[in-house]
Amino acid sequence: MLNNDEAICVAIALAVCLKNKKKRRWMEGWLKKRNKYTHKNLLNDLRLSESNDFRNFLRLDGTSFDALLQVSTPRISNMNTMTRDAIPPSQRLSITLRYLATGNSLKT
Repeated sequence: MLNNDEAICVAIALAVCLKNKKKRRWMEGWLKKRNKYTHKNLLNDLRLSESNDFRNFLRLDGTSFDALLQVSTPRISNMNTMTRDAIPPSQRLSITLRYLATGNSLKT
């Protein structure tokens, strides 16, 4: 058994350890701002002003992209959770098409 002084020391040590423990994050801070920094804004601008560049970027014209999106949305959409929003189907599709068109990931 611990005497009173030892019990106090153990309690203080536990309190310090628990206080200094880093909290686990579900998402990085910059990832929460992905709607602001997404390439969706670029695609909208290309679609409205430069249709040839939109076609070059995804290798599809706007109407074909919309048709493919409509067909694939039920299979590629996810539900939002309490910790983070799901990636929208249009963004999933455009990232996939860009990768298939060029072989480049968005990291490079």
